[in-house]
Amino acid sequence: MMTKHKFRRNLIASAVASCTIAGAANLAHAQNDDEMLEEVVVTGIRASLERSMDIKRDSQGVVDAISAEDIGKFPDTNLAESLQRITGVSINRSNGEGSKVSIRGFGPDYVLVTLNGRQMPGSTIEATSVSGSRSFDFSNIASEGVSGVEVYKTVRAAVPAGGVGGTVNVKTARPFDNPGQQLSVGVKGVYDDSATDPSLTPEVSGLYSNTFADDKFGIGLSMSYQKREGGNANAEIGTGWRYFEAGAEGWGSIPNLQDTDFHTNPPSPEDGDIYGVPQQTGYSFNEYERERLNGQLVLQYAPTDNIVATLDYTYAEKEESAKFSDVGAWFNFGANRRTSWTDNGAGAVEAPYMYEEFGLNGADLTFGSGYNSSVNTNDSLGFNIEWNVSDRLTLGFDAHSSEAESKPNSPYGNSNVITTSAFLRDSSAVYLGEDFPVLNVGVSKTPELEDLQITGSSFRNARMVHEIDQFQFNGNFEFNDVFDMDFGVSSIEQSNRSTFANNQRDTWGGLGNPGDVPMDGYTMDDIASYFDNVSGTGNENLLASRFVADFDKVVQYAAENLDDGGGFSNCANGSTYYCMNPTPDDVRIIEEDSNSAWVQLNADTDIAGMRTRASVGVRWEDTETRSFATPIEDQFTGEVAWIGGNEMYLLTADDYTVDPVAVGTGGYDYFLPSVDLAVDVIDDVVVRASYGRSLGRPLWNEMSALSVSRGPLSPQSMFPGSPGGGATRGNINLKPILSDNIDLSVEWYYGDASYVSVGYYKKDVENFIGSTVNPEELFDAPDPSQGSRRDAAVAADPNNQWSTGAVREYIVNNTAPGEPGVDFTKEPSWVLGLPGDPNVIFNVTEFVNQEDASFDGWEFAVQHNFWETGFGVVANYTITDSDTSFDDLDIVNGQFALTGLSDTANFIAFYEKNGLQMRVSYNWRDEFLSATGDGTGANPTYVEAYSQVDLNASYDINDNFTVFIEGLNVTDEYTRTFGRNDLLTRGVYTGGPRYNIGARYTF
Repeated sequence: MMTKHKFRRNLIASAVASCTIAGAANLAHAQNDDEMLEEVVVTGIRASLERSMDIKRDSQGVVDAISAEDIGKFPDTNLAESLQRITGVSINRSNGEGSKVSIRGFGPDYVLVTLNGRQMPGSTIEATSVSGSRSFDFSNIASEGVSGVEVYKTVRAAVPAGGVGGTVNVKTARPFDNPGQQLSVGVKGVYDDSATDPSLTPEVSGLYSNTFADDKFGIGLSMSYQKREGGNANAEIGTGWRYFEAGAEGWGSIPNLQDTDFHTNPPSPEDGDIYGVPQQTGYSFNEYERERLNGQLVLQYAPTDNIVATLDYTYAEKEESAKFSDVGAWFNFGANRRTSWTDNGAGAVEAPYMYEEFGLNGADLTFGSGYNSSVNTNDSLGFNIEWNVSDRLTLGFDAHSSEAESKPNSPYGNSNVITTSAFLRDSSAVYLGEDFPVLNVGVSKTPELEDLQITGSSFRNARMVHEIDQFQFNGNFEFNDVFDMDFGVSSIEQSNRSTFANNQRDTWGGLGNPGDVPMDGYTMDDIASYFDNVSGTGNENLLASRFVADFDKVVQYAAENLDDGGGFSNCANGSTYYCMNPTPDDVRIIEEDSNSAWVQLNADTDIAGMRTRASVGVRWEDTETRSFATPIEDQFTGEVAWIGGNEMYLLTADDYTVDPVAVGTGGYDYFLPSVDLAVDVIDDVVVRASYGRSLGRPLWNEMSALSVSRGPLSPQSMFPGSPGGGATRGNINLKPILSDNIDLSVEWYYGDASYVSVGYYKKDVENFIGSTVNPEELFDAPDPSQGSRRDAAVAADPNNQWSTGAVREYIVNNTAPGEPGVDFTKEPSWVLGLPGDPNVIFNVTEFVNQEDASFDGWEFAVQHNFWETGFGVVANYTITDSDTSFDDLDIVNGQFALTGLSDTANFIAFYEKNGLQMRVSYNWRDEFLSATGDGTGANPTYVEAYSQVDLNASYDINDNFTVFIEGLNVTDEYTRTFGRNDLLTRGVYTGGPRYNIGARYTF
C-alpha cells in the first residue's frame, strides 16, 4: 500500500528525492519544481524491491541496493547475508554466519564500508600473529536499525577512495526521513542446530522515532540485543601439505619413494610428478557463544526550512567465546613410511590415498583444549549540518570520530590451548579419497587416564585498535536546468595499533609423569557423529574415540601442580604460564593521513528525444603514512632453544621494551577520474557506460616493520643451510593498488518491480601487492641443530641425518652436566646453540608492488513479479575471468594470482499476498583460489564450490503485528578447502542449520 501527498520543497525533500546519496554529507541538488510528489512505501517485499530497483535505475553509474521492507524489518538478520544476494557480491562466513564481503573478486580488505557516508574503522585479531586486515565485519551490526544498503560498483568522485572492489554504504534511519511517531518492537528466538545441546536463545530489538514542533525536532533511538549459541566441527591437515618433485630431497620428502614394498603406484621422477606430504591431521570441536549489543541515538534539528543539523552516536559490541577440544597427530617424516598414490598422468600433482608412518615407538597422541574469548566494539560520534543556501546552492559539513577495537575478553587471552598427550602412538595414517580426511592411529595399548600427561600450552594476547577522525565539506551548485556541479574536500586521520603477545610453555614432551592429570577432568566422546553429513566418515579406519578435556579443570590442575613460576609473574590469575601475557611482544602502529578534494559536473537533458545523464568528475587523494614498531633486538636474546624433536624457539628477553619507535614514512598522491553516461534509449530501457579509476590501500601488516616469528623454528639437521625460521618485513613505501574500471550495461524496466539487466565489467589493475621470500641471517642466533655437534651425530650413525630427534638425543647424551650447550634443568632438556654454530636462517617474506593483472566479468540479473498473483522471482548470475592463474606444478617459485575470483549465482522465489510472505533463497559460489601461501610455504588454498538454501516466512496478524520464522542453511552444507590437487584436503568445516522464530509489533 502507498499514499501520496504534497509537501513543500525543502532540504529534506531534496535529499530524499535525490538519485542516490554517497553519504550523509553528500547532498542532492534541488529540483526546479516548487512542489513535488513524495512516495511513502508502507510495507512488503515487493515494495522493498521497487525501492531498490528505483535506486538502481536512477543512479549515476552501477549501483545495487537493498531496502528495508518496513521500519525495523531488513530482509535478512545479517547484512552480509543480504549483500550476497546482489550480483557480483560474495561473502566470507564465520561460525556459520556471514561476516565479510567481497565485490567482483576483490576481497574484504579492498571493499570500503561507510556508515551514512562516513568511512568506518574495522578491527580484527588473529589467533597466532598480529593482524593487518582492513576489512569490516558485518556480524558486528544488527540489521534491525538499518534502512538500506547501497553497493557502489563504479567510481564516483564524491565517494571516498579505498574500495577498489566497491563501496558499501550502510544507511540507518533518521527521524526526518519518516516524520511523526514510528515505533517497532521485535522479539526472536534463535535455535542453532550446530550446538551440541541446542536451545532457544533470545534476540530483542526496538526502534523509536518521532518528530516534534512542526517537524523542527526529531529523535531516533534503536537498540538490539542478541545471544546466540552454536558449534562446529572441523577436520584439517595441520598447517598444510609439503610438496616435492619426485626424487627430490627436503625435510618431509620420502627418500625411498620408489621402493614398491612400501609405496604403491608412487610418483615418478621420470614423469616429472609432484607429490604432497601431510604435516598433521586433526579434528577440532567447538562450542561458542555470542552476545551482540547495538544502539544508535539520533537527534535532528531544523531551525528553518533550509537548515538541518544532525547529531548521532552509534555503538556496537560483540562478545564471542568458544570452548574447544581437539585430537590430532603430527607426522615426523621419519624413514618408516608406507603410501599409496593417485595416478593423474605424467607431470601431474599426485595425492596419497593413504599415508602412514610406523615404528614411532610411543609418539604422542594429543588431546588439546582451550577457551577463546574476545570482544569487539565499534563506536562513532558524528555531527552533520546541511544548508540549502539558495535555490541553486546547497552546502554540507560532516565530522565524526570513530573507533573500533578487538581484544581478549578473559585472562586466558583471545586464543589459547593446553594439550594433554598419551605417549602410546606407534603409527599414524591418513586416508583420503573422499571429502573427509580419515586419521588412523595405532597405539601400543588403549589409552586410559593413567596414560595421560599435560604437555605444552600457549596463551595468546592479540589486540587491534583502529581510530578514524574525518571531516568533510561538500556542496552542489546548479548552473541551470541542465547542468549542476558537486564539489567537496575531506580530511581523514587514521591510526591502527596492532599488538601480540604469546605466553607459551614448550613442554610438548610432557610434564611430570603419566597420570599427572585431574582424573575428573576428562570424558570420552566419538568423532564420526560430528561429521555425519560429510562424505568419508564411514571409513572403518577412522579413529573411533577421543578424550575431551575440561579446560578449566586442566588449567587449574596444571597451575597448582605443574607451574614452576618460569612464566610471566604479572598475569592476572596468579599463575605464570596458564594465562595471557598482558605485555605485548610485538607492537606495530601505522598512522595514515589522507586529504582529498573532488569536483563533478553533472548534466541531465534530452538528446534526440532520449533522456541523457552524464557525469564527469575527478578526485584527488594525497596520503601520508608513518610506521612505528618494537625493535627486534629488544625482543630476543639471540639464544635458540631446541625443545623437542621438531621444535626450536627464539628465547624472549626478560626486560624487553614495548615502546615502539619510528621506523619510516611514506606517501602517495593520485588523481582519480570518473565518467558516467546513462541514456534512456526508450522509456523503459537504460544503457550505461562508465569509466573510473579506483585505489585500494596497502594492508596494515604490509606496511609494518620487520617482525620475526619466535617459533617453532624447523631443526635443519637433515638439510644444513636451509631456512629454519620465518619473518615478515613490510614496506611503508608501498603504492596503492590502482584499477582502471570500465562498465557497460543495458537495463530493461518493463514492469512494477520487474527488470532485466546485463552488464559487462573490466578491471585493469596495477601495483598488485605480492610477496617475495628470501633467506637471511637476521641477527646472531646460533642454530643448535647444526654445526659440529650435528656432524658428530651423523658421523656416529649415518642414519641420524634423517632424524632430527636422533641428532638431538645424541647431543643430550654426549654433553656432560655443566657443559655449555644443554640446559639439564629443563624438562625435557634444552639443547642450546653454541658460538660457532651457523646462525638460524630465516625465510623473510617481503611485500612489494610486483604485478599488474586484468580481469573481466558479466553480470546477469532478472527481477520479475507475476502480475497480481503475489509470486515473484529474483535471480542473478556473475561470471568472472582473469589473465592470471596459479600453476599447481610450480613448487619452486612464489606465484602471483588473483584470489577470490569465482562465479556466483542467486535465486530467490517469493510469495506475498493477504498478509502472508514466504521466501526461499538459494546462493551458490563456485570454486575459487583463496590464498597463495599457507603454513608450509608458497602453496595455494582452494575453496570448493558451496551452495546454501535459506527460508523465510511471515504472517501479518493485523496491520501492526507480524509473526515470522526463518531457516538458514537448512540443508546443512559444509565448506571444504584443498591444495594443489582436489584430493589434498586442507580442511572440512561444518556449520549446521540455524532457525529463528519471532514476532514484530509496529505502533
